[in-house]
Amino acid sequence: MSSTTSEEAKKTFHGSCHCKFITYTVSVPQSQLDNPRAGRCNCTICLKAGYTNVRIARTDFKLLTPASLAECKDYRIRPEQNIHKYFCGTCGIHVAQEGSFEWNGQVHEFFTFNLVTLEQPQDGLELSQWKFTYCDGRNDKFENISHDGPLPGGVL
Repeated sequence: MSSTTSEEAKKTFHGSCHCKFITYTVSVPQSQLDNPRAGRCNCTICLKAGYTNVRIARTDFKLLTPASLAECKDYRIRPEQNIHKYFCGTCGIHVAQEGSFEWNGQVHEFFTFNLVTLEQPQDGLELSQWKFTYCDGRNDKFENISHDGPLPGGVL
């Protein structure tokens, strides 16, 4: 008798910052690849950094270099919040972010990586196929989501 696992199939891709100080692999669930969507936020840091987020389980991100995210630069927009934006101190590319936030009385933990830091080309990955979901981080209204185009102050 064969056993089945409830864990969804995933495909692993390689990514990095521009200068390759930060290198990583990320395992993306097949369901995300079948309907590829990434987030764009209109807050000033995401907008200016060009961050295009894909939310995944923290365990699906494997840092290859450096030894830990603690060796990357870490920008905290609001230090009182537990949100870390990791980037390269040499080339300045934002690679990942993680943390937690409170919304509707509940604490939510999250991890995202910057889609555009995935190496191109890679078998099974075509960035031009990804569609965007836009959120209104500029006004701290993350529940205000658009699938039709950027919210005020955002970009495609």
